[in-house]
Amino acid sequence: MSHPYNTMTQSMMIPVSPTSMLKGMNVFVDDFIHCTRCRFGGCDLKVVGCGCSVHARCFPLMEQRAPMTACPLCGSPASGLSLYPMNFTGIDEAEKAAKRDISKAAEKRGRKRKNSVISQDDVSVQTNSSGKSGKNSRVLDASKDLKETASTNLRTGRWTTEEMAFCDKLVNCFKNGQLPIAEGTKLNDFLSNVLNSKQSRLTKKMKNAKLSSNTYLSKTSFIESDQLCYEFSALEDNFFLAISDAKERAALKFHMQKLWREFFSSHCVRIGQSLDMDEWLSSVEEMDRRVAVARDASRMQRRKLTMGYALCQDSLCPEAGVFIERSQDEIEFAQNNEPFKPDGDDMTFNPMETDEMLALLNDETPSDHCNGIPNGDNLANFEMVGKSCILHNSPFLNKIMSYIKRHNVPFEHVDLWVPNFENERKDQPCILGFAGCATADQEIPESGKAPAEKIDEDAKFNLYAFGDYSQKFSFSVGSGLPGRVFKSCEPTWESGVNISDNTCFERCGAAYQWGIKTLVAIPIPSPTVGRIVLVLYSRHVRKPNFN
Repeated sequence: MSHPYNTMTQSMMIPVSPTSMLKGMNVFVDDFIHCTRCRFGGCDLKVVGCGCSVHARCFPLMEQRAPMTACPLCGSPASGLSLYPMNFTGIDEAEKAAKRDISKAAEKRGRKRKNSVISQDDVSVQTNSSGKSGKNSRVLDASKDLKETASTNLRTGRWTTEEMAFCDKLVNCFKNGQLPIAEGTKLNDFLSNVLNSKQSRLTKKMKNAKLSSNTYLSKTSFIESDQLCYEFSALEDNFFLAISDAKERAALKFHMQKLWREFFSSHCVRIGQSLDMDEWLSSVEEMDRRVAVARDASRMQRRKLTMGYALCQDSLCPEAGVFIERSQDEIEFAQNNEPFKPDGDDMTFNPMETDEMLALLNDETPSDHCNGIPNGDNLANFEMVGKSCILHNSPFLNKIMSYIKRHNVPFEHVDLWVPNFENERKDQPCILGFAGCATADQEIPESGKAPAEKIDEDAKFNLYAFGDYSQKFSFSVGSGLPGRVFKSCEPTWESGVNISDNTCFERCGAAYQWGIKTLVAIPIPSPTVGRIVLVLYSRHVRKPNFN
């Protein structure tokens, strides 16, 4: 029995994908499963029954024959289709290679550092042509590298010849209705999704293509000619090979495979074709889990860095009677770094931070110890001295948060300071210590008008970090903001604490790092210790209202 879409396998000899023939590159499982039509690896689905494997764009699935009972490629009886799960091998191998490169660069940097020890005084007088210190010039270079590395969510930059050729093939198939995508899809949206590229990059390169006005109209929903299937896959493969960075190449290949399988699964739903997606969905869940783990690791590492930068500023000439508990790693970090202002016009990063952030993508920290930033084993010492702020959430603070929520009080975070008359400092009869903090789930908008809105995850994480940081501080009576309020028995309302100095607010560095702008400190009578101080914080500028 002859079938219209198996002619290539019978009469044409198509070479195997060039990817699997490259020397020095790992060949993954997907490369061994070749498409029945184009003979390239990376198949998206298989036919249940005969086992024919194909790409989503290559499979001749016709709406009038759905649900299919026979394979359109070999004619064997078929009970349906099954999506292959996502393969993480390529991503994992590329990440391991990136880690090795970071480690080698760090070792090389460490050797240079041992041979060129410069004192703090020497660094402070070294200036570049723009008048910035030698330290700052290195920081700015790291900042530039970090920005380039961090912008990998959407691809930017020059077009390669291979990418242009592949893009032209995508446009041609789009206009001919030969792809398994939904009707009405705009060409600019489709290209941006597949190429993982900014739309501005597309419009700049293809000014006359009328990207936004071209919408998809399905004709076959698959590439009809076997030769065209081969040409499409060959251009795609050449596009991948033209990407020099192994990690970027693996990430883009993974992204495109995921996208084609999503396109095909939606197409099957539209035409009523049964599709087994259990393994595929399990792999998607694994991918979501990995993303969540990487995001949490990035936040935690970022918190460690910002906490160090906050200490750099807050430990500079603190007011007498303000005590900061710090580990040895934190002391070294403060001595070797300058205060860091993440939102300033002159955004600066510690030279090591580029590698820190690169390593975060791999859920790992760098292996060296540069500029006081601790390595893997010492990172635990760089955490908070006390317990997490969440563990300090007392019933009293819960009542405070309930009151704030019930009465729409425009503050999102509170902490509590209580006197300790039996402290370790013999020269201080009374020390105000941290007694807990709590963070709200919602906030009043900056306008100050209800209703309250939910606080986004990043903002809430910053407030938690500020709470953890505050545990490091204690005050003698009359020193620091809590100490002054405790002594005067008068409340105070302070705005702009994020841009103040530590004589006004002893944690101004932390306020800058985590966006604390307004605070209100209130003395509260206590039947057990006489008096405590409650401080309310907001990420927004709040107008004073002592009512």
